[in-house]
Amino acid sequence: MDKFIVTGDLHFRSENPRSRKDNYRDALLVKLYEVFLIAQERRAKAIIIPGDIFDSSNVSLPTIIKLASFLDDCKAKFAIDVLVISGNHDLPAGNKGAISRTPFGLLTELEYIHDLERLDASRLMLLPTDMFESSVTGCGFDYQTDTPDGADQYMVTQSSFPESYPRIHALSSEDHPRIHVVHSMLLAAAPSFPMRHTLIDDVETNADIIISGHYHDGFGIIRRKDGKLFINPGALCRLSASQAEMSRTVQVALLTVNSKTDFHAELIPLQSARPAEEVLDREAIVEKKEHENWLESFFDSLQQEGEEKFLEVREIIEKIATLENVPSGVKLEALLRIGEAREKLGRGAG
Repeated sequence: MDKFIVTGDLHFRSENPRSRKDNYRDALLVKLYEVFLIAQERRAKAIIIPGDIFDSSNVSLPTIIKLASFLDDCKAKFAIDVLVISGNHDLPAGNKGAISRTPFGLLTELEYIHDLERLDASRLMLLPTDMFESSVTGCGFDYQTDTPDGADQYMVTQSSFPESYPRIHALSSEDHPRIHVVHSMLLAAAPSFPMRHTLIDDVETNADIIISGHYHDGFGIIRRKDGKLFINPGALCRLSASQAEMSRTVQVALLTVNSKTDFHAELIPLQSARPAEEVLDREAIVEKKEHENWLESFFDSLQQEGEEKFLEVREIIEKIATLENVPSGVKLEALLRIGEAREKLGRGAG
C-alpha cells in the first residue's frame, strides 16, 4: 500500500498579497507544517506538491533561505520526502531550461524537494523508491501546457523516466498504478471567460491518477467514467479575496493506493486555516468593482449625451461628471480611454 499527501500550489513569498490581513508567509508555513504532521499521522510515504513552490523565479535570497531552513527542519524531524514539479511561477517565461538558475532549482539541488522530472539514479538512491508500489512521474509547466501541442503532458512515456531510473521496467509495467503530476489548468467545466485550460473529460492519459495544481480554487477529487482519478485540493493558502477564495475550504488530499485497480482519495481540511473573513480583506475588490461600475454607467451616459452634437467630447465628460458627482479618477480614466481610442482611429487625442 502507498499513501501520499497531496497539496496545491504554495506560492511562497515574503511580501503580503494585497488582500491578506495577516502575515501570508507565516500562515503558509504553519499550514505546511500541518501538512507534514498529517503525512506522519497517516503514514504517508511522500508529500506531493504539483508546482508553484515559489511565487516568482526571482524571489529574494532571504525568502529562499526561509523556506530552505523550514524544509531542512522538517526533513530532519519527519523524514518524509517532498515530490514536486515546476509551475509557471517557478520558471522565467515557462522556460524549463532555466530551472537550475531559479530558487526552485536551488532547493532541488539541496535535495529539500525532489523534482519528478529531474530525478537521476544517484538521487533516487536517497528516496525510498523501493517502498513505492506506485509509479510516480511528473511534467512541469511550459509554454505548451494547456494547448493542443501540450496534450502529451498527461501521458506517462519512456521519457517520463530518467534513463538511469533503476526501477524503470517495474514502474512502467501494467502491474503498478501510475500517478502522474502536472501543473495544468485542469477544469471540470469550461470557464465563463476566455483562458487557457484543459477539461478533465478531454484528457487522454495512460496514467491511473492525475494530480494537478495551477487552479487555485481546486476541484477536489473527480473520478471519470473510465476509472481515472483526478485530484486538485486547491492552493495551500489564499492569495486573493475573491468570492471563491472566501468560501473554499483550505485542504489537502490523502491518496491511498492498494493496487493497480484499487485506489482512492479523500480530502482533509487543515485545522490551522483561519476563517476567510479573519485573514482576507475584500475592500480592494469592492473598490475595483465600484470603479468598474462607475465607468460602465459613465459610458452609458456618454452614449446618451452623444446626441448633443454641438458639445465636444471633453465638454460632455465634464458636464456628466459634474451632474453625477463622478469621482475625479473615473473622469480622468474615461478621458484617457477616449483619447486612446481616438488615437487608434487616427483622429488625434484631443
